[in-house]
Amino acid sequence: MSILRKSGLAALALAMSASVALPAWALDKVAREKTLILMPDDGGAPQFRNPGQLNPYLPSNLTFRWSGAPIMEPLFYYNSLEDRIIPWVADSFKYNDDFTEVTVKLREGVKWSDGEPLTANDIVFTYNMLLENGKGPGGLMHSSDVADRVASVTVTDPLTVSIKLTRPDSRYAFRHLINHFGKGLFWLPEHVWADKDPLTFANYAEDGNLPVVSGAWQVVRSTPEQIILDRRDDWWGAETGFRDLPDVERVISIPKTGHDRAAQLVVSGDVDMTGDLVSAALTKSVVENAEHVTTFSGDVPPYGNLDWWPNSLYMNHKTGTWDDVRLRRALNYYINQDQLVEIAYLGANPVSRTPFPAFGSMAPYIEDSIELADKYEIGVFDPAKGDALMEEMGYVKNDDDLWEKDGKTINVSFHGLALFEAVGPIIAQQLRFGGFDVWFKTNTDSRGLMVEGKTELSIFGHRGGVADPYDTLDLYHCKNAVEIGKPLLILDRWCNEEYSAIVDKIGLIAPDDPQMRPLVKEAMEIWYENAVEVPLNQWVHRIPYNTTYWDNFPSTENPYMQPAFWFASGQFGYVMHNLEAKQ
Repeated sequence: MSILRKSGLAALALAMSASVALPAWALDKVAREKTLILMPDDGGAPQFRNPGQLNPYLPSNLTFRWSGAPIMEPLFYYNSLEDRIIPWVADSFKYNDDFTEVTVKLREGVKWSDGEPLTANDIVFTYNMLLENGKGPGGLMHSSDVADRVASVTVTDPLTVSIKLTRPDSRYAFRHLINHFGKGLFWLPEHVWADKDPLTFANYAEDGNLPVVSGAWQVVRSTPEQIILDRRDDWWGAETGFRDLPDVERVISIPKTGHDRAAQLVVSGDVDMTGDLVSAALTKSVVENAEHVTTFSGDVPPYGNLDWWPNSLYMNHKTGTWDDVRLRRALNYYINQDQLVEIAYLGANPVSRTPFPAFGSMAPYIEDSIELADKYEIGVFDPAKGDALMEEMGYVKNDDDLWEKDGKTINVSFHGLALFEAVGPIIAQQLRFGGFDVWFKTNTDSRGLMVEGKTELSIFGHRGGVADPYDTLDLYHCKNAVEIGKPLLILDRWCNEEYSAIVDKIGLIAPDDPQMRPLVKEAMEIWYENAVEVPLNQWVHRIPYNTTYWDNFPSTENPYMQPAFWFASGQFGYVMHNLEAKQ
């Protein structure tokens, strides 16, 4: 990946600016200084893959994440950086004594974009649609999880909803009511959706009548080349005095087709924010050479912000290859996390020895886990100990310096997303030095192979707990040890009944229960003793901001929300409300 040089920035910006020129009709209504231009990554495709797909519950709604999600408001936002719940469409929620029921109070005066009030009936309608689908044909996102956790939902009064759960669940609100990262439901207007088939309804009309949303912006254009949102000056929040109208009058998204091009366009001012640059070297060069471009942490490491997605090297426990814990431990001893982070990320990504994101809410659990990591030497680079374990299992080095037993080497498939194209080859080389016949692959098939359990090794992140560790622990529950071929984005497929029983206990208690910390440590002891995976590093989002037109981006000094604008929760809507026009 090339590094931008200061002397070439102006020329590169000028050369690239014509490639994102907008048609006159898209510029004549809203001035540039009131327009936020984003460059999201739709899988590296040169065009958006499913524009006009604004049904939040269809699996084919990848483009929805930055077109529909920010304008379909949640009941609550969650700021993981400050461990803070932010009421939005709702005022409050409350559990009953045994955590089997949640009562939600909606905010008075919330309206849909067509002027109809948003009431408890709309919340119940959305739930019932998902319950019916989850118990029946399936096919809608979140429907199976809703059907598993929710028994019934009723209207108490026009602004009050009662949600009865199928079992005690003190964390339920963080699954469906509080939107953050990939979690949280979207609420649908019953008067629009009641006669629609949710499995086929796209929820978009070019005349602007769809989607009907409650948010402060509406979709005015959705094509493969551009997605445009315009501010609604009749937004309920301004009418009720909840908040002022946002400064952002227009949002334009164009596809991100490469890191270098994205860097060039944010420097030139044709783009205000781009998708993750990933490379610490590229981001460092941009922010050091362009005074008007910065990141969450400015021009100092890690040149971005910590995410909920700590990375690990996953062993697929369903293949049989990794049944011997000694082999799993040997693999761990051959991985040098410090070297990996230094080469791939200039040392800017923190090394991680746990599966937990390094947020403040996780601090006590990370402290306990590091103690266990030391005890079981997980995250310890020691090839000599790896060699001793391999020899103990009966392996010998052949003429190619590869471990061999019964005439066979350890030759396994190893895949990861394109995000790991700098990391995967380093890990593969470390393992080859250790004696494993491994090569890293990333292609259009990699994600599908990992999801279906058809890879032996994978690099990926954890879509787990943010406010407390339960959701991370639950990733390793025996219920997720599904057979190869069954799609599941939980790549270990590991099962330990004793561990699962502890996790079940944790799921029944509140996050602030005094039993929480000792139970988590008890579960993690089993996890480390079994060397389930190899923790690598914390994930950092390196999102450059051009500050020519906009101020008050999330930052180390003002961490009011994660800045990433592509999360399926729509949490970037909160950022859009907080950006301040500089001119």
